[in-house]
Amino acid sequence: MMRKYVLALISFIVLGQLATAQNYKFGKVSKEELAETSHKSDPEADAAVLYRKTNTKFNYSQDAGFVVVTEFQERIKIYNKEGYDLANQQIGMYQGTSDEELVTSLKAVTYNLIDGKIKESKLQNNGIFEEERSKTLKVKKFTMPDIQDGCIIEFKYVFTSPFYSTIDEFRFQEDIPVDKVEMRFFAPEYLVYRTHGKGGIPLGLRKEKKSRTIRYRYEDKSLPQAGQVNTLARGSQAQKRTTAEVEFTENGYLVDLENIPALKEEPFAGNLDNYTSALQLELAYTKFPNSQVRNYATTWEDVAEKIYKSDNFGKELGITKFYKKDVDALLSGVADPKEKMMKVYDFVKSKMTWNDYYGVYKDKGVKKAYAEGTGNVADINLMLVSMLNYAGIETNPILISTKANGIPFFPTRTGFNYVIAGAVLDNRLFLLDGVDKTGAPSILRTNLLNWKGRMVRKDGSSLLVDLLPPKPATHISLMNLEISEDLVITGNSKNRFTGHYAKGQRARYRNLNEDEQSEKMEENFESLEVMDHSFESMKENDKPLTLEYNFENEEAVEVIGNKMYVSPLLHLATKENYFKAETRTYPIDFIHPWTDKYNVSIEIPEGYTVESLPDPLSINLSNNMGSFRYGVSQNGGKIIVTFQNAIKTSVIGAEYYQDLQQYYKMILEKEAEKIVLIKS
Repeated sequence: MMRKYVLALISFIVLGQLATAQNYKFGKVSKEELAETSHKSDPEADAAVLYRKTNTKFNYSQDAGFVVVTEFQERIKIYNKEGYDLANQQIGMYQGTSDEELVTSLKAVTYNLIDGKIKESKLQNNGIFEEERSKTLKVKKFTMPDIQDGCIIEFKYVFTSPFYSTIDEFRFQEDIPVDKVEMRFFAPEYLVYRTHGKGGIPLGLRKEKKSRTIRYRYEDKSLPQAGQVNTLARGSQAQKRTTAEVEFTENGYLVDLENIPALKEEPFAGNLDNYTSALQLELAYTKFPNSQVRNYATTWEDVAEKIYKSDNFGKELGITKFYKKDVDALLSGVADPKEKMMKVYDFVKSKMTWNDYYGVYKDKGVKKAYAEGTGNVADINLMLVSMLNYAGIETNPILISTKANGIPFFPTRTGFNYVIAGAVLDNRLFLLDGVDKTGAPSILRTNLLNWKGRMVRKDGSSLLVDLLPPKPATHISLMNLEISEDLVITGNSKNRFTGHYAKGQRARYRNLNEDEQSEKMEENFESLEVMDHSFESMKENDKPLTLEYNFENEEAVEVIGNKMYVSPLLHLATKENYFKAETRTYPIDFIHPWTDKYNVSIEIPEGYTVESLPDPLSINLSNNMGSFRYGVSQNGGKIIVTFQNAIKTSVIGAEYYQDLQQYYKMILEKEAEKIVLIKS
């Protein structure tokens, strides 16, 4: 009797667990999921991926051979308006010369809980559209309907690609929590892949083998047997359509993960995609029956050589006739090589307009782009390389992966999406980007400062190139301050910006009139009223930028009793400690090295003397990665404040995060200390 009771109890518990178990089948969204108002392990999350599944297999057809088919399904919970952007989804599709990737069987539904009932809103055709990003890339976009706080969106589709040598990355982590993810990838034994994992979460990759049989047809040509009637063909040979079967092994790669925490973006994060947990499969080689092994895995040198030899790349560098007359006139009477380089560089920047298409291969081609004045990145910068070589300046293309494109972790021809010119003068390399109209030699746009580039040469050799500027960006400021009787500080500030600091200031102010510039400065400098200002060398991109302005500040001085408290750095003070998270799992990306140097002179108001000054402070980060120096002293009737903060490396590893956090904590505490004056 007791045994029957125990069995009944176990059955009840099991059935109860099955009844409440999560159902991930498409369309089986539960009221419990919809009723959730926050994520169980990350209450501050704006949304969460409840389920993601990718199932990749290789279909075979007589005409196309093997094609990659991935069934994709995703279910996302949106908690509040900050998560609404997830209602906009997009899928990239590569377009080859004869083959293309396709998205089919798209089905998507938004679920809302209304008065205790589940309301379904299906994606309609007017919410689906395609956008052509370039000649080789299309994007299918869709926008989910009826998005509300607490809704769930769910979609699935089939992604078909004939390009089995390039498999898209399988992502397991996002900037929101991921509750459950399943990945299945089965490839025929004829296609051998290597796996490359990244991110800080163990993937638990499992491998599995299974047998598979496919049927195929072929024409059997043989002499007819005695008495055989050949109804398929006339002549001495019979043609017979025959069906055969082949059995082979499939190699499977499987990942199952649950409760993956969000990789949240912290200040100075760079491209988070470089640090998210994911799996990339690289085609190492193919070995089809009765065929030789064909190797796909390669080195970066091989990649660079193949790109250079492409008709859509290296061939463009030899086309010169269309610009000879213009360049000859441009350089007439110019003998200095650097002047020649700058004239050609500025000419290309002024003549050509970027059409917003990336790529290392031509779009229109240099000749047509020159005639029309527009082109993609490769059209413009391959043209620049060609012109510089024509002018007698040794120049080679440099391949780059932009920050948004990520860092390629293994050699691949799709790892680069940008190309610039590398000109050599007096054994010094100058990095030139004809796309950037406000660019200067070796001061590239920050989205290009992504580890290293690879210079490629005609002889097939290549060279890794550091993309960072040879010198840190600097901001030097000299301020003279006076304190009026009504406790208003009036001051004059003289500033000099170099490198990326100068580039940033030009981008911020260049296209504004004087009134707009003043308004922008007051937005950037808290508690400041700018009286007048002037810029020098605003349009000379290769020179330091200078800025002088007069100002008033009514909030930097406080009087309590007979004492006056002065905040010495005013608007130049560090605003906050950007590193607030307790821990960090990915590097700190400062983009480029920089140095801030401030010298502030404060005239002591009549009737006051110095009671106390902040003590000096000197800090050094580990491995000479940064340093801070601060001092306050009296010199006659003035107080002199000296400040220097330098970050000497662009990327600081996560293992130094606590050191950097403490570094900024000490800087903020020191800057918060007041100069104390007392009535004499």
